[in-house]
Amino acid sequence: MAAALGAQIGTAGAQEIVLRYNKWLPQTHPQDVEGMFPFFEAIEQVTEGRVRVEPTTAPLAPPPRQMEAVRNGVVDIAYGGQSLSPGLFPLADIVALPFIGDSAEAISVAFWRTHHEYFADAEPYEGVHLLSLLAVAPYHVYSIDREIATVDDLEGMKLRATGAIAPKVAEAIGTVPVPIDITGMYDALSKKILDGALNNDDQMRAFGVTEFVKYRLAIPGGILGAPLYVVVNEAKWNQISPEDQEAIMALAGEKLAAQVSRLADISAAEGIRQMEDGGTVLTTASDEMLAELKARLKPIEDEWIAKAEELGVDGRAALERIRQIAAEVEANKAPLRVE
Repeated sequence: MAAALGAQIGTAGAQEIVLRYNKWLPQTHPQDVEGMFPFFEAIEQVTEGRVRVEPTTAPLAPPPRQMEAVRNGVVDIAYGGQSLSPGLFPLADIVALPFIGDSAEAISVAFWRTHHEYFADAEPYEGVHLLSLLAVAPYHVYSIDREIATVDDLEGMKLRATGAIAPKVAEAIGTVPVPIDITGMYDALSKKILDGALNNDDQMRAFGVTEFVKYRLAIPGGILGAPLYVVVNEAKWNQISPEDQEAIMALAGEKLAAQVSRLADISAAEGIRQMEDGGTVLTTASDEMLAELKARLKPIEDEWIAKAEELGVDGRAALERIRQIAAEVEANKAPLRVE
């Protein structure tokens, strides 16, 4: 009886661990409201209140500095992009390569599995614990005043392109890459500092810039993409009991990747509808145009494969694998429900 009482006192007196999540996405973005926040609530439930996550009321670090903020303990959990830290995660740039997949959900699941099959040892996430890996919805081409029917029509356009791969893609297709942060896209498009963007339908909707898009050119498989991570400060993670860590990871990983990225796909579908309702001309690259784009972008793929091999990874096999998994997931995933 004394032992049982002591155990109860020990459990009651267990210190609650509070993790701060750096909220930088727009207030109503579904990836937070319907994805990350429910995930945080589930963490509190499965740990019986021993671990709790509190979003910040304002961003404590801009989008490119999420990893740095978590490593330095400015925040405890963050959602950010590897491509915003060029050179730091070269293997993750596989997701940024052209023609990886047709949805955020398919690419995210493929990324998580491919990372663990090929990259985990060669590209560790130092100073943090990896909760999940995701991908944004595939990128297409958006123009504020020029219709794009051929690759030649892209020549000289100033397009938003950030990260390690996007500027290379922009240059390869004849455009001028402009490294404007996503939060500055509205100002740049409204003032015609940009002629358009390499971006996706989710972000165009979420950051309120669909009104400026007169022409949207869809690229099957995506002209590029962007990898994402969800990480927690390693020291803070190590304060959590092994049992609670296991319970949290049962909610995270591939499961979280699929859930959150599916919300991005729903948002992307809403973005397309928003553009269509606003009078945007929606077209898809012809087979001829797609063939020319693939030829122009092949050297970027080859460069990534060579870099992977330098790190001891069979880049060609990894690239084939991520495309294979993405195609399988795409073929078998549930249809989107867009209200």
